[in-house]
Amino acid sequence: MRKRPATLAATVALAAVAAAAGSQAKGAVVSLRVERATTPAPLFDGSVNTLPHAVDGGDGSGDHPCWGPPSATPAPTATGALDDAMRGAGISWRGNWDPSFSDFFIDRIGPFASAPPDSYWSLSVNGRFSAGGCLARVANGDAVRFFYGPLFGPGSPGGGDAPGDSAPGAGSQQSEGERTAPRLRRLALRASRYLRRSEGVGSEWADLALAVRGRHELVGAARRLGERLRALPGEGSTGPDIDSAALAAWALALRGRRAEARRAAAFVRSAQAADGGFPTTAGGESNAQSTGVALIALRVAGLGPRPTAGPGGPTPLDYLASLSRPNGAIAYDAHSSPTPVWSTAQALLGLTSRGKLLGLDAASASRLKYAAK
Repeated sequence: MRKRPATLAATVALAAVAAAAGSQAKGAVVSLRVERATTPAPLFDGSVNTLPHAVDGGDGSGDHPCWGPPSATPAPTATGALDDAMRGAGISWRGNWDPSFSDFFIDRIGPFASAPPDSYWSLSVNGRFSAGGCLARVANGDAVRFFYGPLFGPGSPGGGDAPGDSAPGAGSQQSEGERTAPRLRRLALRASRYLRRSEGVGSEWADLALAVRGRHELVGAARRLGERLRALPGEGSTGPDIDSAALAAWALALRGRRAEARRAAAFVRSAQAADGGFPTTAGGESNAQSTGVALIALRVAGLGPRPTAGPGGPTPLDYLASLSRPNGAIAYDAHSSPTPVWSTAQALLGLTSRGKLLGLDAASASRLKYAAK
C-alpha cells in the first residue's frame, strides 16, 4: 500500500535523525536480564552491544526515537538494548507508544503479556526503578533488568509491596528500591501515627488515607472525592489540573477502565518536576498534596514512581521524604505547611500500595467508582 506523503516525509525524517544519532553517539555494552517472577530460567541473560536507534514496538504506530530525552545528546537506552537483544534472539516483544510520555509502555515480551491487576513488565537500571525505557540512557557496564510480575512485589525493581506496606521477601536479591524501602516504611508509619492523633483542615482526607490502609472507618472523603470528579468538564475528561486527573485515574481504575486510567496517569506523569515531585498544574512548583495524589495515579495504572533525570535522579518518594517533619507530618512544600493534616493525608495515600488502593471494601469502593460514571 502506498504511503501518504506526510507519513513518508515523517518516516524519512526519522530515519535521517536515527542515522545521525548512530553516527554521532557511542554505543554501550550492557548486561541485560529479562525474566518472569515465577520462572526459574530468564528469557534472556547476557551482554548486549547497543547503539542509539529508532524502535518499532509492534503496535502499528511505526518507528519512534529511542535514544534518551528529546533535548539530550542521543545515547543508548534500556529499551534500545531490549530491542537489539530480542531481535537477535528471535523473541518477539510489543510496546505501546505513548506520545504524551514519548516512550513505550512494554506490554509483552515473549509469551508474557501484561495481565492486570498483578502482572506487568517493569524496568530497572542498576537496581533503580525506571518507568521509561527509551528515556533511560545506559552506559558501558550498566545492568538492565526487565521484570514480569507484581510491580511492587518481592523481587521486582520497586522493592516490597510498596513503601510503607511490606518488606522485601526473605532471601530475595535487593535492588536499590528495596534497600530504601525501610526508610519509606518508617515515613509512612510516622505519617499514619500523626494523622491518628491530629485534627484540622483536610481531616476527611486523613480518614480516607487511614481507611485505605485498614486503620480507620471511611467517613466522608469518598463522597467529597466523588463530588469533585463529577464536576470535571466534558465527557471522559480527566480534569484541568494534576490533582483532578490523578483522582480520576483512581476512580477509573476502580471501575476497571484500565486504558482510560493509564491515559490519565500518563498525563499526570508528564508534569513531573525536576525535584521528583508534582505540581498542581504543569510547570508549577511541586507540593506534597499533588505529589501524593499523582503517586496514586501512577500506582493504580501500573506505571509506578520514576526518577526525573534517569537512573539516580530524584523520585516522588524522595521528594515526599524531604518534607517529613519530626512529629511525623509531611509539609506542603519546603517553605510552608498551612494545612499539615491535609498534606500529610494525601502524601500518605501516595505511599500506599496499589493493592490497597484498589482493594477497598465494597462500600468504600462503590462510592469511589460512582465518581467515574
